[in-house]
Amino acid sequence: MIATDPATEPGYTSSYLGDQHAGQLARLRTLEYAFDPLSQTVFEQLNLPGKPAILDIGAGAGSLAGWLAWRYPDATITATDIDTRFLTDIPNVQVRAHNVVTDDFPAASFDVVHIRALLCHLTEREDVLNRAITWVRPGGWLVIEDVSLQPSLRTTNPLFRKIAQAGITLLEQTIGSDMLWADTLPTRLRERGLSNIGYHTLEGCIGDNSPADAFWAATTAQAGPALLKCGLLSQNDLDSMANLRADPEFTDTALTFISTWGQVPERGLKNIVQSSHSGSTAWSGAIAPKGIE
Repeated sequence: MIATDPATEPGYTSSYLGDQHAGQLARLRTLEYAFDPLSQTVFEQLNLPGKPAILDIGAGAGSLAGWLAWRYPDATITATDIDTRFLTDIPNVQVRAHNVVTDDFPAASFDVVHIRALLCHLTEREDVLNRAITWVRPGGWLVIEDVSLQPSLRTTNPLFRKIAQAGITLLEQTIGSDMLWADTLPTRLRERGLSNIGYHTLEGCIGDNSPADAFWAATTAQAGPALLKCGLLSQNDLDSMANLRADPEFTDTALTFISTWGQVPERGLKNIVQSSHSGSTAWSGAIAPKGIE
């Protein structure tokens, strides 16, 4: 078990991934660059009313919220985050400080509730998922997007596997993250009574100068001091990984971006279940994009 500072409450906000870090805005931009095209594809295929109310939870640096305001000029776009310092100067977007773990919205307030790259980091993820469904109007959509690090555990490269496992362990023990949780998202939405479940998956590689590569590198660099402090890796490990990633002969699959969506039935939800078996339901999605089931 990693020793943590008892004066610091565990969690994403106070961790090495929190917005207080000098490099956080740049890291969030790499996430947006890698993830935004997939998110936009999902929204393009949703059947929305003429003037939809859309909630973007954990909006980060706001690129998707800005795109939503451009794509749906008659919509009401609300972007929230527990720390809104990066959500500035976004035209036609309402910004609200909001802790999704403790703060609610009135029932049936939105035509779309969207949450990206957040729930995997919350120990209360199952409860938040249940509550988020209630914020969606009948006939509206819940869109959950997250990251799975499953591919990095399958690598045959021993150094990359060591780095990946150390990163997953750090996330688990200092934040409470579950970096394999996203693999079960379609099943979790189906269990909760949503209909028209669909998903897209996109694998991200490192060593190929892709957007996913930039996101992985920025996150690993920001995690470096914590990995060293917790004794999970040495400086030699980090330097060797940087050299490996720069090797033109090296590339490997590091992560999967997973987008899942479901529709709240017109007559309301019949089954919203409290999942007590997080991670026990195995789901393996196709690598190629898949549409609505």
